[in-house]
Amino acid sequence: MSLLQMSISAAVMISIITVIRAISINRLPKKTFIALWGIVLVRLLVPFSWSSPLSVYSLANRPEVGQIGGAPVTNVLPIVPTSTAPTDALTAGISPWAWIWGIGLALCVLYFAIAYIRCCREFMTSQPVENAFTVQWLTTHNCKRPVTIRQTDSITAPLTYGIFRPVILMPIQTDWTDTKKLQYVLEHEYVHIRRFDGVTKFLLTVALCTHWFNPLVWVMYILANRDIELSCDEKVVRIFGETVKSVYALILIDMAEKKSGLVPLCNHFSKNAIEERIEAIMKIKKTTVFTLVIACAVVVVVGSTFATSASELSTSK
Repeated sequence: MSLLQMSISAAVMISIITVIRAISINRLPKKTFIALWGIVLVRLLVPFSWSSPLSVYSLANRPEVGQIGGAPVTNVLPIVPTSTAPTDALTAGISPWAWIWGIGLALCVLYFAIAYIRCCREFMTSQPVENAFTVQWLTTHNCKRPVTIRQTDSITAPLTYGIFRPVILMPIQTDWTDTKKLQYVLEHEYVHIRRFDGVTKFLLTVALCTHWFNPLVWVMYILANRDIELSCDEKVVRIFGETVKSVYALILIDMAEKKSGLVPLCNHFSKNAIEERIEAIMKIKKTTVFTLVIACAVVVVVGSTFATSASELSTSK
């Protein structure tokens, strides 16, 4: 598949997922949307596809579905010609569109790289936190990767960065005596670490830089980052029980307003979509077998119908 075909196919999925998300964000487990965005990432980053008779493109390719001038619609996604151009045109050099794409890619990569390097330099001045609470907390939260808790005056809200040696970074003004609040905050960051959300955010950034020309990929980048936070919020409530929803929401409100600026590839406790997060927290309910079945069905249907290409059987008709 060409880059344009990958981007258009992903755009269709993003549109469908955005609609599903708007309808059921507070009805389905938040991991459902993480799985859906994962399928989109595969479509955006993997340059080949799997054919399936269930694909929406297979349905479109069947003669009985629709015909143009008596012939079936044999292709949905645009095909970039490879051998129809004259030889001198092929050897003339890189096309202007390729140059435009390359320049856009370079600018996006440069922007994220500069922002990340600048943040890492600021984080290097952070100091390790060693008190009775943090020592006890780290003891009860074992992880195969060494987790450290540090604090700095360069941030105003907690965040997590690092993959192989993850760091939970806290503001310098953190009240370490407020253990009730801290257990929720640190648990949220620990969920990020356990789920390798740093890797997910990196892949989202790679997809965004590669498909910078597609506005729906920017929509995916924003919504996927929100859903990562929503999923962690849901997990924290599951761990401590639904009775903590009000307290946890108040903590979120207190910390969300303090965050400013861009810290790429890091997992923030606070995000801009504060109202959505508060509403989602307050509407968390016990997961039932029925909702799990629906969630699995949504992922399977979207993946099999929109993430696959037309089967050979349908294209040969």
